[in-house]
Amino acid sequence: MSRTWSRTSMSMVMMLVLVIAGIGCSAKSTTNAVETTQPSKVEKVYIYANAGNLEVASSFSKPEELELVRQEIIKKSGFEIVPIIPPKGGGDKLSLLLASNEPLDIFMGDVVMYRNHKAIQPVQKLLDKHGANILKLWPEAWSDSWKAFSDKEGNVWGIPSAPSLALKPVFLRTDWLKKLNLSMPTTIEEFEHVLQAFKEKDPMGNGQTIPLIAPVDALNLGLAGGFMDIGYGNWLDTDGKIKPAELHPGYRAFIEKMSEWYKKGYIYKETYTLSSAGARELVTKGRVGASLIHYSLITNSEHQLQQIVPEAKYEVAADLKGPQGFIQTLPDTPTLGWLISKNSKNPEAAIKLINWIYSDIENYNLLFYGIKDRHWKYVDEENHVMEQLNQDYAGEFLTASTVAYMKMTSFSDPAQKPEYDYLSTYSGDTSRVKKGTTADRSFLYDYKLISDSLPNQADITRMTYEEIVKFITGARPMSDYDKFIEELYAAGLDKWIEVYTEQYNNAK
Repeated sequence: MSRTWSRTSMSMVMMLVLVIAGIGCSAKSTTNAVETTQPSKVEKVYIYANAGNLEVASSFSKPEELELVRQEIIKKSGFEIVPIIPPKGGGDKLSLLLASNEPLDIFMGDVVMYRNHKAIQPVQKLLDKHGANILKLWPEAWSDSWKAFSDKEGNVWGIPSAPSLALKPVFLRTDWLKKLNLSMPTTIEEFEHVLQAFKEKDPMGNGQTIPLIAPVDALNLGLAGGFMDIGYGNWLDTDGKIKPAELHPGYRAFIEKMSEWYKKGYIYKETYTLSSAGARELVTKGRVGASLIHYSLITNSEHQLQQIVPEAKYEVAADLKGPQGFIQTLPDTPTLGWLISKNSKNPEAAIKLINWIYSDIENYNLLFYGIKDRHWKYVDEENHVMEQLNQDYAGEFLTASTVAYMKMTSFSDPAQKPEYDYLSTYSGDTSRVKKGTTADRSFLYDYKLISDSLPNQADITRMTYEEIVKFITGARPMSDYDKFIEELYAAGLDKWIEVYTEQYNNAK
């Protein structure tokens, strides 16, 4: 069953925020004086500091450094940001704040959920009046994000933090390609030939070469689209009904090919019991030739691998296509972003603050990384290549974090460069990916109604995943695929199709 709903996208976006927050730093210190002349009028804006950066921070800011950053923000913007720090290890403090009379203006959350709970307010009029920089920063190619933050009447209810991003590409060890006199593959046949060469010629040696690591979810989003005339996900059949990807004939052909690769030893035998930490360990040991896992497991491991194998290099098979075109599918449009509390005492100031943040990347850097040349510096200012000087400021004032700025920024640390290269070059490139049929509508679905109508939905999803793994690993023969579809219908697929078709039609 398709697992690419908006809720899945939410966790992906939060992960991205955590990734860009987990930056390396050098242990340098400075004593630069910071001028703190305040403007005559200062407006307070209360934020719930749940951008994700504090979750990975080793400690909070030094009090004196926090105060310096606070004063610098006031001096430059005319706003005093008052951060409300989420409890470590979770907790429901945000819900309590939203239900109380305590001051709160801006927080990060799922626009669909908080709109349905009447906890936020629409921002269209405020954007029209005070949000020119907010609207300008977001590229036209990501316009679906604004649709995801709008209701059926066209009212905008928040500010998106990330579009759909391609995060599960095919990475290949290009040093191994060179060693084996192979080219970067552009077709499935060429890719299969590369995997065969990795398997038979064993560039790692001693039988330690792993041709491909590819768990099911990554296979679905990273490769299945090449076998389907649409992107992977729920799709509209010729009978006018929305159906899961498993019923698409192209998906069946895809699973059949993956089963063939697994049988030949191209796909790592332990892939389907492998943790993320386990996958990263195999990469850093130099055993993995190709991967279809989350991009960060490769990019964050490459530098460590190069300490052992200096020539090791992973590159994206950017032009790889299947029988039906490009292989990657974008997840459904995320609905996680920056929202204005319904009880905000000054929503106008909140939008003005975000508009100021989006007027200049250095305003954003001030909130995220601290004071230029005190907490961070430019190594290459023209290209926004940065170096963090210390961890004295942890980012408590960060609000309105956005992938739009993340894609403009990189760090001089060679351990971080592969990740930022991928994010800036490939993650938002819509020219090499497909969209699912429901990507531009699923954010309008009534998920509470779906949950109420399909109480066994989780069981169907789990059953689908388990059976697909069996088909790939050979524990169940492909000749049983029709029987598997019959089992899905017996488990309630008819009702599932009815409910999702109704939601699709109602979301027009």
